[in-house]
Amino acid sequence: MAWLGNFVVKYRKAIIIAYLIILIPSIAGYILTQTNYDLLSYMPDALNSKQGEEVLESEFALSGMGLIMVREKPAWQVERLISAIEAVEGVDKVVWLGDYADIYVPVEFIEPVIKERFSSEDSVLLQVQFTENARTEMTNNAVRRIKEVTGGDPDILFGGEPAIITEMQETVDSEILLYAAVAVVMILLILNLSISSYLDPILFLASVGVAVLINMGTNIFLGEISFMTASIAAVMQLGISLDYSIFLMHRYEEERGKEDSLGKAMGTAVSKTAVAIASSALTTIGGFAALLVMQNGIGRDMGMVLGKGIAISLLVNLTLLPSLLLVFNRYSSRFSHRTLLPSFKPLARFIVKGRWVFLILFFLLMVPSFIAQNKVNYYYSNQHYLPRGARSTEDTQEITKAFGVSDPIYVITKDEGRVKEHQLVAELNKIEAVDSVVAISEQVDLAIPEPLIPDEVLNEFTGTDYRYCLAFLKTMDDELAIFEAVDEIKEAAAGLHDHFYVTGPSAMTRDLASLVDTDARNVAIVSIVCIALIIAISFKSLSIPVILIIAIELAIWINLSCTYFQNLTVSSLTPMIIGAIQLGATVDYAILFGLRYQENIFLFDRRVDALRQTIEDAGQSILTSALTLASATLGIALIASIKTTEEMTMLIGRGALISMLVIFFGLPPLYLICDKLIAKTTIGWPAAARVKRKASKIAPQEKTEPA
Repeated sequence: MAWLGNFVVKYRKAIIIAYLIILIPSIAGYILTQTNYDLLSYMPDALNSKQGEEVLESEFALSGMGLIMVREKPAWQVERLISAIEAVEGVDKVVWLGDYADIYVPVEFIEPVIKERFSSEDSVLLQVQFTENARTEMTNNAVRRIKEVTGGDPDILFGGEPAIITEMQETVDSEILLYAAVAVVMILLILNLSISSYLDPILFLASVGVAVLINMGTNIFLGEISFMTASIAAVMQLGISLDYSIFLMHRYEEERGKEDSLGKAMGTAVSKTAVAIASSALTTIGGFAALLVMQNGIGRDMGMVLGKGIAISLLVNLTLLPSLLLVFNRYSSRFSHRTLLPSFKPLARFIVKGRWVFLILFFLLMVPSFIAQNKVNYYYSNQHYLPRGARSTEDTQEITKAFGVSDPIYVITKDEGRVKEHQLVAELNKIEAVDSVVAISEQVDLAIPEPLIPDEVLNEFTGTDYRYCLAFLKTMDDELAIFEAVDEIKEAAAGLHDHFYVTGPSAMTRDLASLVDTDARNVAIVSIVCIALIIAISFKSLSIPVILIIAIELAIWINLSCTYFQNLTVSSLTPMIIGAIQLGATVDYAILFGLRYQENIFLFDRRVDALRQTIEDAGQSILTSALTLASATLGIALIASIKTTEEMTMLIGRGALISMLVIFFGLPPLYLICDKLIAKTTIGWPAAARVKRKASKIAPQEKTEPA
């Protein structure tokens, strides 16, 4: 890679100018890229509920439904409010008590089923039907306009999926720049502890910042990205790719003492680190690429953006960063200071001395951490992603409590007449979790011929080829109970119809939950296989990939088991995404440790001495890498309002620290007990006796402790 080093040194100013030009369309692309706040939209098209949603839109022009509860208002004020809401662009209609009964007669004369559905003590329920689904920009704008119409009246509560998604969007948009600011500040603090110049960390961040902007700008070619990806992608790219900057900087400082010019030193540093950094980046990309196999589209979204970001960071770190360091070198020395990280010699002696204790602890933690991480409780619906106290979730809960209903479940069947529909309704009403069912066969007597039914009633429930009924579930806080109810509704429909759809937010969430186990298994297998292959090629070994991945997998299990022992409920997406990210991002620590150990076994006649020297050599680099990633993500976890953002950043930050500790305390004894196996399965890895003879010719030996 000497050509790359020479190219960068020769054209450093042109490279800086080129990146400045590239930033212009990148910033524009970043601004124009849309963010999707509805995780249900990432469902596979083959799922029944996703297909049902499409039928609902095409056949009945129905989509997102919002719920408004109006308290202590006279009927005329409610009618005026409905007129104002129906005038909002994006609202199809508002369904309420007045559509089924005379609101000016005493409530005792209103049919009980209708009264229970739309009236509760001094409150009435309005069902706002939007023209598009809950995740579109038109619906989001309609929700905001409705909030303006209600004017913040405390007696008007607005809930349901559209309101929740809109508030989620507003929360993410208001916090995303704050996430970046916190990450930058925290990373600067850590870098200034380990780097001897106050200017160099700024150059590091400038370089990686350019890579982040290019990555986020090129997302415009994806059309849109999820809010989960948008909230953590930049910080993850920043925290992970700074490792490459630190690696290059350390090699540059080493070469400066050997070469007679800064240009030659930088050219040599780039050529010598390019392959190592590329190998490190490939392992990280391998972890992220595993997310692409998820059936849930959120995995492909996150895997594509994060993997692309690391590839861009690799290119930028090998071209722009060296150029910046050379151009600003004259200023860097003016801001020098001593590094503040401690020596690793005492820790290295402590680890080597207690290695067998740590090995026993390593194995003792395996079984309970593996079992505990499999028992973590999950949540699935959008409602849980907002923080406690969010207006839309509180309003939704209040409405559900007052009227005993949740989001409706649409049961769509081929139009086989009202008699068949009446049989289906009867079966649905037998389900204990179903509170009520609304259908044309329930509103119009079966004896009345269909041609005599008013068009407005007929058209509400029938389309060209399909008809539907609405099943409202009883109030349930347990999502698993809701899932069981959805499954029972599907069974009831399947007993009468060969072709049907069950859709709505609860049904779609149920289908999404059904993918979790398969996706988790596939992501784990693919990430392990991809990274193992890369490590095997890098070390020319069959056993070292197994050892390194076992160490990081233990760190992942410990990380997730902490969530279980804290009795926390997390998003169903969190464990599988964290598994891939933590494996891909922190296996670099294990690779760096392994490479330095491989070098040191040729310099020492005993493995324990080689391990001690490896901890001293790699300790500061691993500590700096772990602290930069942990500080950036944990800082965000402390301020994030979106629950999934808080969870993922907390687990990523904690995972980086746990991985570091496992590498320091668990990996050394693993190398010792597996030494003979490694020697037999690794090209160029000598047996201990052979190293002893070779080492005696290389350097005088220090007094060593017994192995």
